Amino acid sequence: MIRVAAIQMTSTADLDANLRNAEQYLQRAAGQGAELILLPENFACYGGDYHAVAEAHGDALQAWLAHWARTLGVTLIGGSVPLAQRPDGSPVPGGRVRTSCLMFNAQGECVGRYDKLHLFDVHVADGQGRYCESAVFEPGNRLLVRAAGELQVGLMICYDLRFALLARALASAGANLLVYPSAFTDVTGAAHWHLLLRARAVETGCYVLAANQCGQHNDKRRSYGHSLLVNPWGEIVAELDNAPGVLLADIDLNRLQQIRDNLPLHQHQRLAVELPDDLCFD
Repeated sequence: MIRVAAIQMTSTADLDANLRNAEQYLQRAAGQGAELILLPENFACYGGDYHAVAEAHGDALQAWLAHWARTLGVTLIGGSVPLAQRPDGSPVPGGRVRTSCLMFNAQGECVGRYDKLHLFDVHVADGQGRYCESAVFEPGNRLLVRAAGELQVGLMICYDLRFALLARALASAGANLLVYPSAFTDVTGAAHWHLLLRARAVETGCYVLAANQCGQHNDKRRSYGHSLLVNPWGEIVAELDNAPGVLLADIDLNRLQQIRDNLPLHQHQRLAVELPDDLCFD
């Protein structure tokens, strides 16, 4: 068994307060045996000025994540942080930034960076109404699977959950755990959150771990919560409600292999996922 944790937060624009809250949750998760911990999307800054907190390589938020991964001796997946540079070090053009999920090993080394591929440009019947992430963020173009012990972790962010081919591509590349740091709204979460997460688990034969934002962030935005772990049979192993907290659950790789042996989707799949020319694996 491999114990994993998902941190559920009600983040605001107050970076220092968000980090203090996250520290408490990280210590609680590690203290209860978590080997891999997932933070939610925008855990450090939600609804604030993303340009103001956007970082260059190795800056303060990244150092904070590295410190806690090393101090706690865990694999830490840092939700999402705004980065001012592309992976090659060049500045993001057009006055935008990247929103990036960073993975740190237990030595505090950054072993992977995934930049959100699908941007949330939609209309939702809530207090916010219109969402347009592309006004702030540039989409990424690299897919990522990284090892964490026996786990092969496929990284995605929030709205990526709605695109099944991305999950299939990661599973075909060897992932056995898909992670979704998220900030699903109350409206979209109530309608689709459980459905989508369970579907991604079943159709890929992977465990799925999702860390969501929750509660009222400001006068316009409210998130759904319900962070959870789903096994490859589509069963919800553990789930939180709509309050901040720590989800702890165990991944059973023997159970995963049994399901894959009995339902060998990857062997039966006749339609390959072909990446377009502007996308590649890192």
